[in-house]
Amino acid sequence: MGEAITVATAIIAALGVGGIIGAYFQSRFERRAQLSQQEHELKQRRYLCILMLMITKLNPSIGLSKLKLIRPDLGAESDIDHELSTGLLNGVVYASDEVLTALARFIKEPERDAFLGAARAMRQDLWRRRTALGDEFLEITGLFPALAPQPRARRRRRVISRGID
Repeated sequence: MGEAITVATAIIAALGVGGIIGAYFQSRFERRAQLSQQEHELKQRRYLCILMLMITKLNPSIGLSKLKLIRPDLGAESDIDHELSTGLLNGVVYASDEVLTALARFIKEPERDAFLGAARAMRQDLWRRRTALGDEFLEITGLFPALAPQPRARRRRRVISRGID
């Protein structure tokens, strides 16, 4: 009889400890999921704002009037440049390396290809998907009617010759 009580006590204790351990890990998992969701929502909001600033930089006649409705303090193109630079610096905290590089490239040379590169990097960072966005997308949206596609510079091939003696 004493052995049965010992076994029963051990089973009850094990279940209690197991329940505590299970609750602990479940709590940690839920907290991580919550933080991950908050991070994703932050990235999504910030990336949308940066994309709006980039569109305004590329086509101020369309973007600036719409942007002023949301942000009345942005009245000139220099304000847009400052906001983009601030977005890049803030992005160091949450953005992927690819997004930071693409955004820096856009800030340095604001053009269609740089915009598409940054948009692709943001989509990849948010959704972990590759994308093939190109000029067709921009033409469909009608966001950049005044901008012609930039001709791509031809890469020079390096020919390595091997001398035969």
